Amino acid sequence: MRHKIRLVSARLRHPLLIARRAIGDARPRQDVLRLRADVLYPNLAALVERHRASGVGLTRHELKVFSQNGEDGVIAEVLRRAGTTTRTFVEFGVESGVEGNCVFLADALGWQGIFIEGDEALHARLAAKYAANDDVQTLRHLVTAENINGILSSGCRQRTVDILSIDIDGNDYWVWKAIDAVDARVVIIEYNGTIDPRKALVQPYQPFVGWDSTNFYGASVAALVELGREKGYTLVHTELTGSNAFFVKDELAPQFADLGPPPLRSANNWLAGRTHIPGPASAEYLQVERSASHDQISGMPLPSSGARL
Repeated sequence: MRHKIRLVSARLRHPLLIARRAIGDARPRQDVLRLRADVLYPNLAALVERHRASGVGLTRHELKVFSQNGEDGVIAEVLRRAGTTTRTFVEFGVESGVEGNCVFLADALGWQGIFIEGDEALHARLAAKYAANDDVQTLRHLVTAENINGILSSGCRQRTVDILSIDIDGNDYWVWKAIDAVDARVVIIEYNGTIDPRKALVQPYQPFVGWDSTNFYGASVAALVELGREKGYTLVHTELTGSNAFFVKDELAPQFADLGPPPLRSANNWLAGRTHIPGPASAEYLQVERSASHDQISGMPLPSSGARL
């Protein structure tokens, strides 16, 4: 009996079992949902390999170390295929620097770059973390379409950057559209996975209005594909949680041709099928004019939206 008690106790301490028990609750805590996702990512590539699956694109490479979701692993594979030039990055919306798409590049690989955060308290923590790192600048700015080029022109040591990461919970589309001060080889940008990925919709530009924690924010994948086409980028991946889209410069796209069409994913927060609460009934998106790049996302199955948070 004592042996069985120890066995049960040990099993219940296993993170995935703890998370699975919590997921059974009607209102699972966000930290437990995050724990569940953290446990699942390391097993993803191994299971794909066991299935000897093909046609899964960059999904097999998703892995989380410092990124919010599986972006760390995707970045590693994207850079393996595309190569690097300056080994520099720009990321804004990084909060305290505990999580971020470029944190691994800065902390583990010694890349140079700029982290930009608008919140005073979060920026203070970010600046403290990198105070001894001369290769990383931490700037405090509320990024807008009007000021982003000035920020980048004064902060970037060179025009070409290998990674540009945009996550500002709303005006991401408009800020990327405005950027011409740097030439990024890879762009990672947040999208709104609750919008039909075949509809090119974007929220109206509101430079000083923050996110209200609802599902009314940002832009659809289709809207970002249109913008990417205008700026010379090709979509190569959307990650499993339906939060971030990966684009590469058109001249790098042949390095990803063997992957097939990129997946389209709806919101799947924490890999638990969760989304945010509905936005105001009066809120309306703007329609982005479509072009021939619609062919890149046509014909793909429309994924289901998840449960609300």
